[in-house]
Amino acid sequence: MNDKILTLLLVSFGLLLAGLFMHIADLAWMALPFLVYLGVGVLQAPAGEPMKLQAERRVEKRLTGEVPSVEVCVTVTNPGRQTVHLSIADDLQSGMRITDGALRTLAVLPPGGAADLRYTFSAGRGMFFWHTVRVALGDPFGLIETRLDLPAEGRVYVLPELKKLRPFPLRLEHTLQTPGSIPARVAGSGTEFWGVREYQPGDPLRRLDWRRMARHPRQLFTREFEQEQIADIGLVVDARQKTDLGVGEDSLFEHSIRAAAGLAEVFLRQGNRLSLLIYGKRYSSLFPGYGKEQLNRVLHTLSQAVPQPESSGEGLQFIPVNMFPSHCLIIVLSPLAQDDWRLFQRLRAYGYQALLISPDPIRFATRWLPSDHLTRLATRMAQVERHIQLSRITGMWIPVIDWQVGQPLAPLVRTALGRPPRALAARG
Repeated sequence: MNDKILTLLLVSFGLLLAGLFMHIADLAWMALPFLVYLGVGVLQAPAGEPMKLQAERRVEKRLTGEVPSVEVCVTVTNPGRQTVHLSIADDLQSGMRITDGALRTLAVLPPGGAADLRYTFSAGRGMFFWHTVRVALGDPFGLIETRLDLPAEGRVYVLPELKKLRPFPLRLEHTLQTPGSIPARVAGSGTEFWGVREYQPGDPLRRLDWRRMARHPRQLFTREFEQEQIADIGLVVDARQKTDLGVGEDSLFEHSIRAAAGLAEVFLRQGNRLSLLIYGKRYSSLFPGYGKEQLNRVLHTLSQAVPQPESSGEGLQFIPVNMFPSHCLIIVLSPLAQDDWRLFQRLRAYGYQALLISPDPIRFATRWLPSDHLTRLATRMAQVERHIQLSRITGMWIPVIDWQVGQPLAPLVRTALGRPPRALAARG
């Protein structure tokens, strides 16, 4: 019994009792319209047929401008023999911003009729799914309702913003024994000159060094080039709530997600093998893979990532590094918390090459902080503490990008990965 029926009954019986108690017939007759109204609603309420309703959902994603929009259409059909009055409604999910239409509509369905619920929403990133649609059936006056959850499944992924970057000239300590685009510091087939050695039977004549042979007429020499191979690269995205800092819809975590998407795309386009770890209380991982299929997996995994509370006593140093191939390059995207520098001790001990991209939370927050003396003093102390932690990492011969999220990341990564590893480490 809903509020409308209860109100009608209370008003009707109140008027009847008042008329009987005060011996005023007009008061008793005033209850008649309310009882007729209630009776008509009860007689026209659906009975038996509502369970035959059917629902179908169609979801279509479109890219209009920079932010993708998703169009949702739920069609409810009435295959029964009775006209039904109903309302169709969907729930508003986290991250959805309705740009057109509404999440609820009213309809009257004759036998064999259909009604649509249409709306469009935009979202920056995420996975949106539906299992059912809520339907409330009743009489024309809305007195008696029967609520149903009709099966109407649908799912859509809104992938993170992907900005394609120019290929990076990588210089890594270790590469895979597969032809690629990264100088391997080993003589073989390639484009960069490596050195000269004595001729061996089977060497192609086009590689003979004629100038050296002119100075040594009785000897043959062959030019060698540096082999170019592919590399193993692992991305680690810090998804702990304590390292995230956000104001409105802007947050350090979203900047890290977009950076990871862009780096994954350019590394895979260069032919490298890529793996992914999103570290939080429950971490998500992707084992090494190649090409567009792996990129699609990476983007779908990043689209579902959210900051998570951290388990008590655990920090970044406890990530499962064994999931990454040996000697690969591990790129860590994290603002860093206390003692997170210990992770890089583990990476060095296990023989990994590492790069830290650390979005600067202090510069990010100062835009919204007051400019009084105490705030400036606290900011300075936080900067000193962060500088000490970053210095510990650079002291391990690991390059660090102290990233102010307002500046382009690509030139910084290109500089960090474009130098020989030992020369880069020496610069600190």
